Amino acid sequence: MADESHVVRGVNWRESFPFTQIFRAFRVAIHPTKLILALVALMAIYAGGWLLDSIWPVQSRAIPEVVVDGKVQVPAEINMFERFEPEIDLDTFESRRSALRKKLEGEYAGELQAKKIVTDPAAARLAAEGGNQLGKLKDKLIEERNQAAKDLLDAKDKAITAIKDGFDKEGKNLADDKKAEAIKHRDDAIKREEDNYKKRVVQEYNKARDRYDEYSIIKGEGIFHQFFNYEKGQINNISRAVLTNDWLGGFSGNDIARRGAGGGAGVLKSIQNFCVTGPWWMVKNHTTYFILFVILFSIIWAIFGGAISRIAAVHVARDEKLSLSAALKFSTSKFLSFIFAPIIPLVIVVVLGIVVTIGGLLGNIPVIGPVIMGIFFFLALAAGFVMTLVLLGTGGGFNLMYPTIAVEGSDSFDAISRSFSYVYARPWRMLFYTLVSIFYGALCYLFVRYFLGIMLLLTHHFVGAGMLTNIDGDKVPIDVWNTMWPTPGGQFTYDIDTMTLGPAQTFGAFLISIWVYLAVGMLGAFFISFYFSANTIIYYLMRREVDATELDDVYLEQSEEDFGDTTPAPIAPATTTAVETPPTPPAT
Repeated sequence: MADESHVVRGVNWRESFPFTQIFRAFRVAIHPTKLILALVALMAIYAGGWLLDSIWPVQSRAIPEVVVDGKVQVPAEINMFERFEPEIDLDTFESRRSALRKKLEGEYAGELQAKKIVTDPAAARLAAEGGNQLGKLKDKLIEERNQAAKDLLDAKDKAITAIKDGFDKEGKNLADDKKAEAIKHRDDAIKREEDNYKKRVVQEYNKARDRYDEYSIIKGEGIFHQFFNYEKGQINNISRAVLTNDWLGGFSGNDIARRGAGGGAGVLKSIQNFCVTGPWWMVKNHTTYFILFVILFSIIWAIFGGAISRIAAVHVARDEKLSLSAALKFSTSKFLSFIFAPIIPLVIVVVLGIVVTIGGLLGNIPVIGPVIMGIFFFLALAAGFVMTLVLLGTGGGFNLMYPTIAVEGSDSFDAISRSFSYVYARPWRMLFYTLVSIFYGALCYLFVRYFLGIMLLLTHHFVGAGMLTNIDGDKVPIDVWNTMWPTPGGQFTYDIDTMTLGPAQTFGAFLISIWVYLAVGMLGAFFISFYFSANTIIYYLMRREVDATELDDVYLEQSEEDFGDTTPAPIAPATTTAVETPPTPPAT
């Protein structure tokens, strides 16, 4: 019998290894329509958070980071909350926060009196509580800085004049061969005076800027601003930890000390900080702010996040691009579904918790109360069991809720049902897909970040090569360009140095910062777009695994005009082929 040989012509990796579908997320995420929607969502969230920060009372704002001589003396409030351990620390976090605030107010009031801006101690304390008189302190610092710079200039001019006069007196009697050496010594001495003057002037300007930053702490830091920077830091930590293969670091005491010294947490710890620590800090210490921010965030997330999910759903299933208007039309039509999908499970937990709490009141009845509570305690355990199931299902299936509505065109109840069902039916498969998306997403995020960093560095270098002016002409030897926009480094964000720049330069720096932050915002837009794109792919994979539904099955109600970037396939010309008609068989 002849041996039969089998030749493998190719391997369909996506069919053989379904998780490789997740690697399509980068191509899906960088679609311009999704990036535009994500950028607008990010700008809307940031604008809303900035508005809340601006109207929030100074006393209720977050404690900012205090840096003295390049060393962190007091960490930011959210970082203190992360490292705060009630079992070890003797006081509460709120008492520690209040003590820090009182200390800052006392130091600020002392500065107001020392600068003779407010002489009455009670009035100075009152001004410190409201963060007032900061403008007068700034004017005082600028006045002292300018006077110090003028004194340094006068001292330099006197020293140079003395050097020249000494040379003129001694140079007359020198021979020609020694006069050249004396001239060299004179020029070197003048150069040292010039360099010393420049160095000391820069020190005076930096000192005034640093002092103003210290005084500005009295205003507190916006809650959203601190929360946003903390969450951004956790995303960067996740990316770096994936690159160094550090998945479990950050949970032990040594790791906490390492993070306090400037190290980073591992992947899982950073995810915990991002999803739990940051929001819980806001819930526990700034509850009213949290409620207002969640309302704002939910509205923006439902409209733009729903639209991004819808575009990703059609893109993944049919490889077609939905138009911007069609995506927004879909998300607004499903607005309530997107809003309530993640809220309904939490409401169930809260309602059950209230019922159990009311049942616990029975224990206060004299004599028979504890007995009744003991008899019906199994109901409390049953409620706890249900609450745990709901919380675990919500935590595991939260990322699938928006894709469910976008793919199926259904409502919030279907989103909850499917997400819970997929998580509990295939929990390890869901965990595996999530870890793959985190790993791949971190690599893609780092690539986009490095791309953006190179772009900013090149722009900064070549624009700065054409700007050769200093602050206030040659009197202040500080480069204007690097002051208007510091060289992009590890952090793309920066504060405008209004203490050093003049009015026109400050306004120009403000305009430049708008364009820089728009470019930097594309990194955040990519993160949002990738999040929805990857989770949409995971939803398709989980649906096929549990419900045996093909990946190209997606709900469609749009017309052909709602699709963009699609080119109809060419129609093949019709051909006529002669076919011999067989004879008709006789009837039987």
